[in-house]
Amino acid sequence: MVTTVTKLLDDYGIGYTVKEHQNPAFSCEEVAHERDMKLSQILKCMVGKDGNDNICVMLIPGNKTLKIKKLGKVAGGEKIKLISPKELSDAHGLIVGAISPMQFLGKAKFFLDRSVVDGDVVDISSGTPYAGVEVKISDLVRIIEPTICDIASG
Repeated sequence: MVTTVTKLLDDYGIGYTVKEHQNPAFSCEEVAHERDMKLSQILKCMVGKDGNDNICVMLIPGNKTLKIKKLGKVAGGEKIKLISPKELSDAHGLIVGAISPMQFLGKAKFFLDRSVVDGDVVDISSGTPYAGVEVKISDLVRIIEPTICDIASG
């Protein structure tokens, strides 16, 4: 399966494994079930904006909850608001539940919860609800250059 995300991974020379689904999956729980993985290995990709309309992408394990106030402190006191599903669809052509950090390369500042870097691999969306992509965490970090911080609980 070739998607915009897999093309970008190819362009950056990042190895990956595509994990196709039997059914479309939009929640982390559905994704973990379809890919036969632990919820903690699925990377939630949430998108917000700061007060200056700069895009911020927050990446946390699927079994955790984003703490937006913690994020604000990490972002230098900026108040970050999540972008609505309608705006993500209309302005960015994205499907909530199938958003990959790769889709925001060069367009956003990334924040990665510290707990993610404890593992070797992580599953991100392929940009479609019918498949995911497993990548090495070290490769993802090298490409997106995130601020590694504590922004999740649970």
